[in-house]
Amino acid sequence: MLSNILAAMLPLIVVFSLGYRAGWHKDFDGEQVSTLNRMVMLYAFPLNLFVGITRTPRAILAQQVPLAACVFLLMCGSFVVAYLMSRHVFRRDASGATLQGLAIGAPSVPFIGSAMLPPLIGHSSATVAISAAVFAMVMVQTPLCFMLLAKNASAGIAAPPGIRRQIISSLEEPIVWAPIAATMLVVMDMHLPGALLDSLGLLGNAAAGVALFASGIVLFAQRVSITLPVVMTVAARNILVPAVSWGIMVLIGMSHETIRAAVLALSIPVGTVMVILAVRFRVDEREAASTLFLSAVLSVLTMTFFIACTE
Repeated sequence: MLSNILAAMLPLIVVFSLGYRAGWHKDFDGEQVSTLNRMVMLYAFPLNLFVGITRTPRAILAQQVPLAACVFLLMCGSFVVAYLMSRHVFRRDASGATLQGLAIGAPSVPFIGSAMLPPLIGHSSATVAISAAVFAMVMVQTPLCFMLLAKNASAGIAAPPGIRRQIISSLEEPIVWAPIAATMLVVMDMHLPGALLDSLGLLGNAAAGVALFASGIVLFAQRVSITLPVVMTVAARNILVPAVSWGIMVLIGMSHETIRAAVLALSIPVGTVMVILAVRFRVDEREAASTLFLSAVLSVLTMTFFIACTE
């Protein structure tokens, strides 16, 4: 068990630290981080998902449908519940509640999961969980957050497009249609040449490392202030959501393998998309950066806990 934990957490710690050091040494600035993230989102990560799914046998992919459904629904559900609680129970403004809901409901599964999940739950389960998280984040959470933030932003920002237009735009993104195309190939039992998949995987394999490195730079660049809302958000993201999700999946009778894979995916810390939107709309930027920082630091302990408990 200890070797599994080290294999999962070591890449996260090392690459985050390298990125943090690069920011401290001023090797990269904010504009260059945006370029790195753009390369990951448009090329490296879509290729990583495409190759991973394409190499998954059809029978195994069919067995992973419950896992995909659990990750997708639990991410969307936790986002909605967190938003409603923040807005109507804790009486936060609409923009602050939106960002807090996204922080709690959108773990950084696409990036951190690519590095830590395969040695824990296997490549096929990791690829399916990551793809489901991408669909939840790109097709549901981000469009809704963009609309809510734009609606409540200053008058100088143009009105956001409708939800239908945003979903169509999301489907045009490589990070969405690449796993869909790969799934269709597997369902139709069509196989691409191994040499071609190896060629595509050459860039795809860089996705997790580059994304974690860029996140380390972001952590250094943003100002950090630990406040009560930050602590509450991190506690909900790192502990409450995976724990409650675990209980829900036990109650509905999911298999141990599905529960373990989903809980580990949902125990991953806050995603950088929350900081990107905070900066874009100039809403609670310091709180967003502080939440990302504290969640990432404490995840070394909280993820280790869930890894050990689900072993």
